[in-house]
Amino acid sequence: MDANKNHAVCLWMSALAVSVGATGMVVSFGFLASVSFEEITAGMSGFVAGAILIGSGLVALALLSRQVTSAHTDDSGNRATMPSK
Repeated sequence: MDANKNHAVCLWMSALAVSVGATGMVVSFGFLASVSFEEITAGMSGFVAGAILIGSGLVALALLSRQVTSAHTDDSGNRATMPSK
């Protein structure tokens, strides 16, 4: 696989993590409205898992959206040297 295809797959997977996490959080609200302690615990677990998926997906999307810059070159195509401070 080349780098562009890997980048696209990673973008797609992180967007999928966000959407699955949001869906899981919505589904867990049904369990949180229950009177049974076990179902409330299951709802809390699903809500936390959904929040973790959303957070990790958003971090991945943020990191993947950054532009990758190549080495600086001058007009002739040679690598330009950075001035030292």
